[in-house]
Order: sequence, then C-alpha cells, then structure tokens
Amino acid sequence: MKLTSLLHLFLWGITTISIAQTTFQISGKVADAQSQSVAFANILVLNSDDGSLVKGAITDENGAYRIVNLSSGNYYVRCTLLGYQDAISDPFNLSNNYTVPLLVMTEGESLGEVVVQAKKPLYSQKVDRLVINVENSIVSSGGTALEVLERSPGVIVNRQNNAISVVGKDGVVVMINGKISYVPASSLVQMLDGMNADNIESIELITTPPASLDAEGNAGYINIVLKSNPDMGLNGSYALSAGYGNGALSNDNFNFNYRKNKLNLFGSYSFRLDQREQTWKTGREYTNEGDFIANRSITNREPTQRNHNIRLGTDYQLTENTIMGGIVTFYDNRWSMDAFNTSINTTNSLPTSNIEIFTEEVNQLKHFGANYNFKHNFQKNEFVSLDVDYLYYEFNNPTDYVNDYFDSTGSFDYSELLRSRKETPLTTWVGKLDYSNKVNDEFSMEFGTKATQNDFENDVSVQTLEDGNWVFDPTLTNFSVLDEKIIAGYASADYSVNEKLSIKGGLRYEYTDSKLDTDTEGRVVDRQYGIWFPSLFVIRKWSENFSTNLAYSKRITRPTFNDLAPFVIFFEPNTFLSGNASIQPAISNTVKMDFNYKSYFLSFQYTDEDGTIANFQETIDEESGRLVFEASNLDYTRTFSIITGFPLKITDWWRTQNNVTYVRQKVRSFYKEDIVELELGIFSANSSHSFKISDSFSAELSGFYNGPGFFGNATYDAFYAVNAGIQQKFGEKWGTLKFAINDLFDSLVFNGGTDLPEQNIRTINSFDFSNRTFLLTYTRNFGNKELRSARNRETGAEEERRRVN
Repeated sequence: MKLTSLLHLFLWGITTISIAQTTFQISGKVADAQSQSVAFANILVLNSDDGSLVKGAITDENGAYRIVNLSSGNYYVRCTLLGYQDAISDPFNLSNNYTVPLLVMTEGESLGEVVVQAKKPLYSQKVDRLVINVENSIVSSGGTALEVLERSPGVIVNRQNNAISVVGKDGVVVMINGKISYVPASSLVQMLDGMNADNIESIELITTPPASLDAEGNAGYINIVLKSNPDMGLNGSYALSAGYGNGALSNDNFNFNYRKNKLNLFGSYSFRLDQREQTWKTGREYTNEGDFIANRSITNREPTQRNHNIRLGTDYQLTENTIMGGIVTFYDNRWSMDAFNTSINTTNSLPTSNIEIFTEEVNQLKHFGANYNFKHNFQKNEFVSLDVDYLYYEFNNPTDYVNDYFDSTGSFDYSELLRSRKETPLTTWVGKLDYSNKVNDEFSMEFGTKATQNDFENDVSVQTLEDGNWVFDPTLTNFSVLDEKIIAGYASADYSVNEKLSIKGGLRYEYTDSKLDTDTEGRVVDRQYGIWFPSLFVIRKWSENFSTNLAYSKRITRPTFNDLAPFVIFFEPNTFLSGNASIQPAISNTVKMDFNYKSYFLSFQYTDEDGTIANFQETIDEESGRLVFEASNLDYTRTFSIITGFPLKITDWWRTQNNVTYVRQKVRSFYKEDIVELELGIFSANSSHSFKISDSFSAELSGFYNGPGFFGNATYDAFYAVNAGIQQKFGEKWGTLKFAINDLFDSLVFNGGTDLPEQNIRTINSFDFSNRTFLLTYTRNFGNKELRSARNRETGAEEERRRVN
C-alpha cells in the first residue's frame, strides 16, 4: 500500500465524519441557606455511571447556569465553591432539555479550601495521543520511566539494543514536558532507566504529531509530563524507596515549588542506585569451506547504575502580559560493570577452543543544559514565544578486558589484555520562535521557525598489550568530527466547521546539512537535503461520549549520532557492536483513525516507511569469524496496527483497564547483497486491575504480553511480565506507603536472533536484564495547598536530545 492507497483510506475516513446527532441542554440555579444567589460557583456535569467529568461551567451573578450540547445519557450535577460544602443533584436521565432542581450550598466548617479529587483512568485517548496516568499506578511507584514504558500498550523496550519502538516502529522521539530530549538513542534507555516514576504525572504516546513538532521520528513522540506543584507559597513532595531483586535497588526523589507575587521557583532532584545482576547469552552458527562453525557464550554481569538528576527553573512575570524564565538541568549517569564471560568455539560440533573474559566497564554520561524562555501575550489568545537552549553532553566509556585462551582440551594457552576507549563531547544549540493566535472561536493559527546546530568529536580506540606496550588496532581506532545544521519552519491552522467538526492542517519544511569527517577516511558523510512534511487532522464529535479522529502525517528518522560515529563495544573478542557512517535517513507516511466512546477507544494505523533504520543488525564475516552488530537501512517496512482499550467496572471496589494491540508488519531488507523478505503478525496485551479495599487501602495487579516480532532481519520471541502492589494512605499529613513486586514470575527475558539459512547466518541470543524485584516506597507531600497554579514550562530543545551520542 503506497501513498495513493493512503490517500484513498484518508478520504474514506473523511466521508464517515458528517452526520449530526441531537443534543440537549441543562439549566438551573444555585443559592445559599438564606436563599441568596451564589455567584461564580463551579458547576460540574458528571457521568452517573462512572463519575467521569463531562462538562463544566460557572454560575453568573444571579447564581444561574446553562450547559449546552449534551448528548442523551445519565448524569448528575455537582456544585463547588471555596468556603462551602458541595451541593449534589439527584441523578437524572437526559433525553430532553432539563432544568436541575435548585442546588442549596451551606457554609463549611472552617474550610480553607474545598478540593474536588477525581482519579484519572490509567489510560485515556485524546485527539492525537494516548495518555498513561502514571501517578495513579501503585506498581509504578519506586520504579523508573523505562519500566512504565515497558508496561504501556504498543510499546516495546529493547534493552539489548537500547531501543524503544511503538506499534512495531522504531524512531521514537522522547519529550520532557512537551520539549524534545536530545539525548542520543544509545543513551536514552539509560536516561529513562534513571528517571524516577514517582516524579512523573503522565506519559503521552503521540503517533501522529502536528506540524509544530519536529518531523523527526517514524514512531512519533513519547512525552513524559513531570509532576508540578501548582500552589502559592512553598510546597512539594518527596519519595524514598528501597528494594531487592538479585541486587539492591533504591530510587529517591524530591521536588519543590515556591511562588510569591511575580516570582516562581521550582526544581527537582532524583537519585537512583541499581545493582541487580544480569545474564547475557549469545551464539552464532555458519558454514565455512564445508565446515560447520559455532560459538556459544554466556556472560554474568554485575552492574552498578548510579544516577543523579537535577532540574531547577524560574519564571518571572515582567508585566501582566509578559513572562520570562529559565531552566537548568544536570545529570550524571554512571553505569559500571564487572563481568565474567565464557565463550566456546566448535567446528563440526567438536571443541576447538574456549575463552574466559574478565571485563571492567564504565559507561558515564554527564549532561548540562540551559534554557531561556520569553513569552508575550498580545491578547488573551494571541502570543509569541522564544526559546534558546544550550546542551552539553560528555560521554566516557573506558573498558578493560582480560582474555584467557584455552585449547580444545581445556589447557591454558595464553592471556591477552585488551582495552577500548570512547570519549564523545557533544554540543547543541537550539533557537525556536513560535506565534499562536486564536482569531475567534472557530479559527486559530500557528507558525514558527527553528534552528539547530550540533557539533561533536568522537574519539574511539582499541589497544592490546604487546611486550609491555599498548598497541593500537588501526581497524578499530578512529577520530571523527560531526557538524550538523537543521533549519525548520512551519505553519498550521485549526478550523471548527461547527460545534462537532473541526479540521487542523499543517505544513513543515526542514533543511539538513550534515558533515562527518574521520582521521582515517576523510569526509564520510556530506549530505544536504530539504523535505516538506504535511499533516492533517479531522476531528468529529458525534456526541458527548463518542468521537472519531482521522490523521495523516509525514515523518523522517535521521541516523542517531551513535549510528554515524565509528565506535566499538566488545561482547567477546570476535563479537562486537559498531557504528555505520553509511546510514541514510528514513521517510514514512502514516494514516491513523481513532474511535473514542467514553473511556473506550479503538485505533487503526498504517505506516509506509522507506529506508527504515534498524539497529543491532547482525553480520558474520566467514573468514575472520567475527560477528558484528550495527545499524543498517532496510529497503522498506509496512506496518498496520490495531489498538483497542476498554475499562471495566467489575464491582464498586474492582476496576480494570485493558489494552490489546495487533501489528501486521512486512519487512524487505538486505543481508550483504541478498534480498530478505519477512512478514509477521504481532499480538500484545496489557491489563491493569485496581482494588479499593477501603478509603485508605488499595491494591493493584497488572501484566503485559508481547508476542513474537521483528527487529529488522532479526526476530524475537514472546515475553511477558506480571506486577503486583498494595498501598496504604496515612492521611494528608503522613503520606503514603506502597509495596510492589515487579516481574512477579521472573519472566522478562529478551530472546531472539537472526535465522537466514540462504545467507549462511544463524544467531541465538538471550538477554535477561530484569528479575523479580521487591520494592517499598514512601511518599509525602508538604507545604501550602491553597493557592493558584504555576505556568506549564517547556523548553525548545527536547527533540534534539534523542539523537545525542
């Protein structure tokens, strides 16, 4: 199915969005106990079946209110106001215009504030994204952002390759509070594994982004929304956790917000320590001159991951319409490991040699970032904003190997000392200017421009100790320099045809100039290209409970810096991971159709991507016996997916949220110069169950299953995990205690490999990154809870973080 078919599908979808339905209105009045009108009270229309908010309004000076465009259904009205007890109407069925009986509010007893709390569902579908409300999950507490993503519908985390895919597609871009994180793909998994889930409010999966977001990323965006402290004065929260799972685990964080008059200060700090052991198994088989050659190796890894993450920011209200602010970020992620590897080589099933490898590795990523933001409101719905970002990353990856070689009888032969070094400083500057204007209730427009400058130096070396001197391996030693510029501009418009139908269209242009020079081969990358990226959204609201969304977007996936830069990481002397400077960008077109009914959703999506970038692709050199993992371009990937989500209320104390994903994927690729075609249907499911045992005690049980799937030429086996947790609340002053067991059955193992008999390659790999973990977490809020909210702060440089290496 090429672009023409995509357009046919898109036009078919538009024809389904034009039938009107009957709606109704409700009206009423609010008074106090003395029959005096109560002005400016909050009116909430709630669904009487599940308590979800449908619409809201505020009473006028006479205490009257009117809410229109409500579909038929069962509702009740709740009225709230500071200093009064809530007033609640009787439930009613709306099938005609309805007048709600008078709501009478009585003054509360020494109430400083009336707080209306509604627990959000774990999953909710919006126009262009699926929202995962992390803060409501017990089993997520004390965990990390990466572990939450592993349990999310349609998301697969490949820790072996440091990759994240959404509905079968790689090339995802991660944002923090709506701003792109320019962390390199190879370090993104490490960063997310160091991000405390207790500091996250929600995670949004955006598979068809609008024109205002960069065109980078075939799979779209994952937006991590951090918790904010929206009240005046000083307030915040902290969380302390400790656990064990074949190694110690701790995940702690603290965040605060201070607001006074025109000044707002906010910040957070998190610390993570993870010493859980890991086991890797790899193997390869091929024939060479009639002999059957095989290798099997097993590595017992004892890693220590230590992460510090700091974020500080400020906003200052210069005038009533103008605000400026800044954010600084710093993190120091240090992953160190002692490992013991045993590798056995055979020819025609007879042992020929074996190797014992002792490895000491450090992989440290340090980052400093600064953002300046200026925003001026010309009027209520018209503003201009400016973001300037500076990002600096420093990667240091020293590794020492002691390789002991044994002959076919197991007798010691000789010992080899090997070391590799990789140092990569990366600097990124980003400037972004946006203008937005909601001209009237029916029409709004946005346009903007953005410029990015990336520079890095990549110094990689491999040395062996010979006669007391360290000697460089010239085939694996390289110094490279990257200079990349990206200039972009966009325009978009949003038009509401009527109260039920709205259309949003956008067009983005990006020009890229990339140059990569090496000391051994000279200039290996010299690319200049400009591409237009259209997007279109059609939203049809059939009723208050039912809506459909149709979307089309064109995307690009650029090679990560780690893909382009030469480097080498050894698993054992003849198995290593390497870069590939010949990688080309991939272009994709996506059509998506969503059906939303209350909290239920059904989503269809088709993506046609040319030149797909597949990481961790395996190639065997029959002459040397080396197995090399590197990124490479596939010819194309065609992906069709269906995702459905449906909550169930089994009893008043037992609620469940369920998501099912089916992905049909066809891949056409190359092994050396041979064409390889693979096709597979991939099934996955997520289920979360919450149990309200009392007002202060609750429990949660969740699990996910991912069926067999593709990873370029490689395939991986099915895997699953089950998590359970309980929670005890001790009241507003004393916080909450949570206990969770993650990976309850110790089943989360990533198995897979490449099996291409005609191309003379078969690999068998198993990566056990996780194990059953027991985790205890205590959280507590502090400070003032009675005053107004802070603004939602974003930077302009989140998209660049993904490509950092």
